[in-house]
Amino acid sequence: MPNTIAAVSVLLVCLLLAACASDEPARKASSDAKPPERIQAWMDTLTIPHHYDPETGFIVADEVTGLPSVFVTGDAIEGAITDARASGKRVIVVATADRCAPCQQYKPDARNNREVIARLAQGDIVAGHLEGDRQPELARELVGSLGIPMTYELGTDGPVRTLRGQRPAADLLAFLG
Repeated sequence: MPNTIAAVSVLLVCLLLAACASDEPARKASSDAKPPERIQAWMDTLTIPHHYDPETGFIVADEVTGLPSVFVTGDAIEGAITDARASGKRVIVVATADRCAPCQQYKPDARNNREVIARLAQGDIVAGHLEGDRQPELARELVGSLGIPMTYELGTDGPVRTLRGQRPAADLLAFLG
């Protein structure tokens, strides 16, 4: 009987230690995980600093790229859209997220492009930027989605056209018309 009690005690101590042990080695192993081949191929096209997060499957931006001043952002976007609709201007809204590397790549590739900026500055379009992680309710209200990166042309009842994904300047210019 004393041997049984000792064996059970040792077993309980082992189980307790195992339950309390840090999961740091397991986390370390998952952070070294390689992305799937199709994700790696996409990552290889990005020029902005980024990394792969195996827990979420995201290609994460390591820095945020700025936007040109032609884009209305933050709290001002709703008023700009209201004014644009009242004056008959087209409304273009781009939805991205700071954490999203393809979203950040879209900025220097297309949205900071001189021709795109010149087109947006002509006065017949109001360009807005939604940061989906900071404005999820507004994104759902305006475009009905948290999909990123996405470019929408808005009508009075929501999106009328959508340009999906990270695109080159030529695609965005064609979308803008």
